[in-house]
Amino acid sequence: GGQGGSVWNVNLFDLSNSFDFTFDVFLGCDDGGADGLAFVLQSLSVNAGTAGGGIGYQGISPSVAVELDNYQNNNEPGFDHMAIQRNGDVSHVGTNILAGPVQISATTGNVEDCAWHQLNVVWNVGTNTLTVFFDGALRLSYTGDIVNNIFGGNPNVYWGFTAATGGANNQHQFCNALNP
Repeated sequence: GGQGGSVWNVNLFDLSNSFDFTFDVFLGCDDGGADGLAFVLQSLSVNAGTAGGGIGYQGISPSVAVELDNYQNNNEPGFDHMAIQRNGDVSHVGTNILAGPVQISATTGNVEDCAWHQLNVVWNVGTNTLTVFFDGALRLSYTGDIVNNIFGGNPNVYWGFTAATGGANNQHQFCNALNP
């Protein structure tokens, strides 16, 4: 409990280029565990945010995060949910939520099932659209100029994963399925 951390690609990625990243994610075995895992784009450094309900990315600004949250904190849905958030804000109320929250899995309510799942994050620079699939099903989509409106015109970002636990805990893992 009370742990947080991150793993980052130390090479900057240029958001002037589209990407299609596929990962395997493991969200734990304890339905009462916490807190979640997030795929994050950020331009400043390779640091982590806060533990617990901060899912390891809270406070990282500027940033865009695809959070997979499997614990209900304040003002959050009671189901395992995902959202696209900006600027290290984990609240699902206000202007920093870009898409969601929606149930993580289109087929099952519980993703703390001791199983690996596929997470696919796609950035289409031609349409300025960030799309997220979970186990092959479209779950989230956001269209907007993230380079100018979030990263201040800087297209160079680090990408990585953050995760955290609070009073309750779960094991959160990812496997990079990318072919560099």
